[in-house]
Amino acid sequence: METPDRLAPVVARIGTMFPELRDDPVMAASLFENVTSMLADAHRRYAEGLEGSITSDLLLADEHLATGALHAEHMQHPAGAMLAAEVLFDEYLPVFVEEVGASTPAELLRASRALHGGIWSRFPAGAVAYTEALRQRVTTANLDSRAHIARDLHDRVAHGILAGLQRIDLALLTDPPAPERTAQLEAAATQLRRALGDVQNLAVALHARVGDDVLDAALARHVKDLFPDTERVTIESHGTPVPLVNWRAEESLTILLEALTNWWKHARDAAVHVRFDWGAEALTVTVRDHGPGFDTDGSTDGRLGQSTMRERAALVGARIDVASVPGAGTTVTLVVPKGTL
Repeated sequence: METPDRLAPVVARIGTMFPELRDDPVMAASLFENVTSMLADAHRRYAEGLEGSITSDLLLADEHLATGALHAEHMQHPAGAMLAAEVLFDEYLPVFVEEVGASTPAELLRASRALHGGIWSRFPAGAVAYTEALRQRVTTANLDSRAHIARDLHDRVAHGILAGLQRIDLALLTDPPAPERTAQLEAAATQLRRALGDVQNLAVALHARVGDDVLDAALARHVKDLFPDTERVTIESHGTPVPLVNWRAEESLTILLEALTNWWKHARDAAVHVRFDWGAEALTVTVRDHGPGFDTDGSTDGRLGQSTMRERAALVGARIDVASVPGAGTTVTLVVPKGTL
């Protein structure tokens, strides 16, 4: 049985339909390994005379769980794997019938069921592993967001409130002359107003939604709420804006607002420019500021929230890149697929 030679056209067709599988060496090796394993299982089923093709009630094999986890890691949706399986069944059934020598109606039915069972037996475990991997990513992203909010509350809000209260206490304890007391109270008020502004910005960011807007319009709307007193933020859009699927749009908005919040924390005196480029297959958003920048090889101590942004990008199949040079500003590039999977 020359399975590899007969299998080559099928694998080539799947690769044409899914270039990301063909072009990624890890995924390409996984595809070939799984397909050959499926066919070996189909031959075993036929040889053992198994009549049924229902496999979803079987135990979840570790190797199939590993395949699902690999697909989740590479953001390969199970729907794509199901389509590839349909191609495999459609293309290989005549070859399989010839290989097992099926000729009677009963043998043809058994061959069809054996091939179906061999292919489908992988999917329950793969789907479960894919779902669990995504759930873990969601949990990680949420925990990172909570930690990030906690740091902001502690480092910015609490610090500002404490500084304001200390100035008030100082004025009460020392009872300075009126001009000096007025200056201390005004400084305290400034600290407390800044802390209030930080809380309001956090609240706006947490409640940000794309809703029925297109992503660029939604970002412009929230920028006005977050940074009402600055004209240093500019947004431009090229191409034809189209709505993204809801779950991609909402996560993308969160990522972009995080990038702008980082600019506000560390480079607010410099201009920041947001550019949307709407391509045929993907949306590319670039957030570029002309601030002090930082050393990307050094520790950022979590201040850029890069971990959260990367987790959220991975959840929606997007790519994110953060480039910065000390003294030359920071550029965040987000590439979001426009498809539904």
